[in-house]
Amino acid sequence: MNYQLRPFAREHFGHITHRKLREHAGEERLVELFFTDVKQGTFIEVGANDPRRFSQTWHLEQLGWRGLLIEPIPELCDLLRAERPSSTVVQAACSAPEKVGTAQFHVAKAHGQSTLAPGEANVGVEFDRTVDVAVRTLDDIIDDAGITELDFISIDVEGVQLDVLRGFDIPRHQPKLLLIEDHLHDMDTHRHITRAGYRLVKRTGLNNWYVPPDVECFLTSPVERLKLKLKLARTPFRRLQYAFKRARKQ
Repeated sequence: MNYQLRPFAREHFGHITHRKLREHAGEERLVELFFTDVKQGTFIEVGANDPRRFSQTWHLEQLGWRGLLIEPIPELCDLLRAERPSSTVVQAACSAPEKVGTAQFHVAKAHGQSTLAPGEANVGVEFDRTVDVAVRTLDDIIDDAGITELDFISIDVEGVQLDVLRGFDIPRHQPKLLLIEDHLHDMDTHRHITRAGYRLVKRTGLNNWYVPPDVECFLTSPVERLKLKLKLARTPFRRLQYAFKRARKQ
């Protein structure tokens, strides 16, 4: 079977005409297949955003999983608490230890593009306002929640994922799957995760899949892994393209 996202989504969710929704449904199903033997797992979603639409964990919650939803925007936290009562909602932004405290969070017109660092991930994003948010390390939030075993973590923070990871002890928590949005404008995030012993095994859209060294991922093929290596090799060129776009916008 072809487990590459687009053909997989077309084969299994062809009835969904909206491409992004179709591919998100495909990505959800691939995550479920990865965790076929895990019936009641624990998840963390950093940058939870909408309770259901494009959520990385809503579908797992429906299967009996429980976990943490971390989101800095107040009105989205209210929605998450109302619509996701089985999970714990933490109103905060995650960052590196030296950045803990309070910071201005830039809220975009499209909430999913909101960020602590405007311009890091996307050029031309329109921001409506800023809000003061509590900034905590992910380790601190996990300790407060008393989580001792972690199956799945999703991090989608619009360009500041490395700061989040610097506040997250990967070897200590050892998630079975780390799904992280990375626009691959540089290799810093990838190097940080691989130095912790994790392997990059798959990419779905903008999300990289990392697993511990002793975990096999049957959802990839030699062809897909080759394409991923070539994509990583093109990172310096993407970095130049992104720098050029940023310069044109200034």
